[in-house]
Formats: sequence, structure tokens, C-alpha cells
Amino acid sequence: MKNFLYVALCLALSIVHGQEQVAAVEVNQDDLGNVSSDFKENFFDALSEKARENYDRAIEKLLICERLEPDNAAVQFELAKNYMASNAFAKAETHLLTAINIAGDREWLLDTLYEVYNQQQQYDKAVVILEKLAVINDQYEELLPAAYMRNDNPDKALEILTILDRKLGKSDRRTAFRNQLERKERRETIVNNNLEEFEKQLETDPKNEQLYIQLIYGYSRLDNQEKTLELAEKLSVELPDSDKPHLALYKIYLDKGDQENGINSLTRVLESRQLDVDSKVDALQDFVQLASVDSTLQHRIEPVILSFASTVEDIEAFKTLGDVFKDQKLLFSALKFYELGMELNDQDFELIKKSALLYLDTGAFQKAADLSGNALVSFPTQPLLYLINGAAHNQLEDYKQAVQQLEAGLSYVLDEPQLERDLYNQLALAYEKLGDTKKAANARQRAVETAN
Repeated sequence: MKNFLYVALCLALSIVHGQEQVAAVEVNQDDLGNVSSDFKENFFDALSEKARENYDRAIEKLLICERLEPDNAAVQFELAKNYMASNAFAKAETHLLTAINIAGDREWLLDTLYEVYNQQQQYDKAVVILEKLAVINDQYEELLPAAYMRNDNPDKALEILTILDRKLGKSDRRTAFRNQLERKERRETIVNNNLEEFEKQLETDPKNEQLYIQLIYGYSRLDNQEKTLELAEKLSVELPDSDKPHLALYKIYLDKGDQENGINSLTRVLESRQLDVDSKVDALQDFVQLASVDSTLQHRIEPVILSFASTVEDIEAFKTLGDVFKDQKLLFSALKFYELGMELNDQDFELIKKSALLYLDTGAFQKAADLSGNALVSFPTQPLLYLINGAAHNQLEDYKQAVQQLEAGLSYVLDEPQLERDLYNQLALAYEKLGDTKKAANARQRAVETAN
């Protein structure tokens, strides 16, 4: 079995738990070890094609590499990333599991597999992977409560919240989540124990909106879709001006394959003046996750997000939604909200930083270069912007511009060893591509020294 080599000419981003950092590992052909020249040529060609978003062509090259080196985990990982970019999540899963079998439970492999399972809404599998990640890196523990809730396991969610509070001290976010869980459990108990009584009351009071809402909620929790649909449609007839039945109707229609009625109900929810923002956010998250695994819905994501934005002009709401989708690895949806936020304030540094990093992670290198370059006019002393700009220019094969930006960024680094290391790594890549092996070696050495 060949030694595992994770090699990438493309920028690899680690965006976990709200802490963004850029990390790059650049190699020359000798660094690949004892592999054939045919393997090297196809592997590097595949990386180049992926950088240009030619995923099918990259896969063709990598399949040649797989035939030449079937036990190379780097090839399996790159195949998985390209299949993910092509929305072929089942194939991505297969290659990731093969890479893990070869290389073991490496954090970046498990993290990517976790992303695949989330994209497919396979939350039972996702939580198992997240538990493994939490053993490797305890920062993943913060994601566990929400993961347990997605698996309808509130007791486990409350248990991990208690563990985190003891370990890290209480936080406002965890306290709010705990209160939400406890309120939900109490509400479910009350509703589930009184469904028959509510139905009797509805017979004598057929326009009581609150009775309908309680019954719809109760039957949906029991997965009785037929009864939920019946009550929601009856409510929409009895009270046609009410938007509340559409909170149930949009999901039922979409689950039944009735896209037009589903989108109409969802749009009514998102544009409603009667419903609170939390309800709209829940509906939006449900839809984006569904659309991420249903190609027939993907072209509707942007109009749906714009429907939400039509009633909300709150930069903090857009930031929050962007963070939510980013945590769920729904990067293009996260970007849409960050972009909406920048439309309200294009000088918000946090939005600029998050957007530029996601542009890199999604292969939109020109957008990353443009955004970071424009931002440097307003924030000329931010070394992260120089790193992003330099990394983007490396991927665009404008190596002279990359060198200029990266060297400028180094002059502004103050006690940030990871950032300094990333700048030197990108600088080494640029010099190597320019044929200046002496400066490339010097930059690599500085990167190593920074790590020590």
C-alpha cells in the first residue's frame, strides 16, 4: 500500500465552528513519491481541471490515476471532491469511505464525509461521523446538539449541552438552545395528550385558528401526513387570509412531489407579514436542504431566498443565516446570504472575509480575487485579505500578482503564526510556478520555521 499523500495544488479551506483559516500544501512532482510519470501527469492535470471547475474532465484523469495506484488515498479523496462538486454524492461517499479505509480516520476525510451525509440529509449517518470528529477535535462538540435534534434525539442533545456547559462554561447560545428544546418537549407532551379533545372542540368552533395549529403540529409530530394535510387545507379554506397553514402545506406538497403548490405555499410563508422570522428561517432551511439532494428543485433556491429577503432587510439576519448554512456545509446558499448582507453594507469586514473564503472554497477564484482586492482599498493592513488575494491569483495562474500580494501581506502579520505559515506556503507555490526554485525553497523553509 502506498503511503498516504494528501496533495493539492488547489487551496484547501478549513471552515469549522466559525473559525476560518486558509491552509495550502503545495508540492512539486518529486514530492509525490514512488509513482509513475503517467500518474503524476494525470494527477496534476486533474487538479488543474478541478481548479477550472471542469469536474467531469478531472474525474476522467483521476480514474486513470486510480487504475495506476488503487491504494492511493489522495486519489480517492480528490475523486470524492469532484463528485461532490457534480452533486454525485453517492459516488463521493464511496470514494471517501475507500480513502478512510486506506488512510484511517483523518479529520479532513471525516469532515468531508460529514458534509456528504448532510447534503443528502442522511442525518443518522452524519451524527455518527460527527461523534468521531468530536473525539479527534473537541471543537466539533458544539455541533452535536443540533445534530442530535435532527435525529429526533432531544435527550442526547440536552445531555451534550450539559457536558459542554460544565466543560466550557455556559454560553448564551447554548442556553437559548436548551430553553428551546425544553419548551418544545413540554409543548409536544401537551399537544399529543390532547389531540382528541382538540378535534372535539374544533367541531363546535371550526374557525378557531389556534386549535388548527395545535392539531397540525401534533399530527405532523406523529408523522400522520394525511391528517396534517387535511387539517391544513381545511384551515386555508376556513381562514383564507391566514398564512399559518402554509407552514405545514409547503413541506407536505414538496414531499408529495407537487412542486408548484409547494413553492407557492413556501413563498407565502417567506413573504408573510404574519409569521415570525424564526418560522421563516426554519422553512427556508428545510427547503434548501431538500433542494440540495433534489436536482429538480435546485433552480428554485435563489428565487426562494429572494422571497425571504423581500421582507427582511437585516444585515445581522443575513449573517446568521449565512453562518447556519455554512455550518451545514451548504456553501452556495451561505454565500447567497453573505452577498445579500454585502448589498446592505459592502464595508462589513466580517462579511467580506467570510464571502471571500467561501469563494475560494467553492472554486470561484476570480470572485475571491476581485472581492479581496477591492476590500484592500478600505482595509490595507489586513494580512488575511492579502493571503486570500494571493491564493486566488495562484489558482488563476497569475503568479507575479500573487507574489506581490503575498509579500505585502507578510509585512502586516503580527503574532499570527498560522496566517504567516499560510502566506509563506502560497508564496512558495507562486515562486515555484515562476521557476524561482531558490526563493520557493526559502519560502517553504520559513513556513516550516513558523510552525515550530
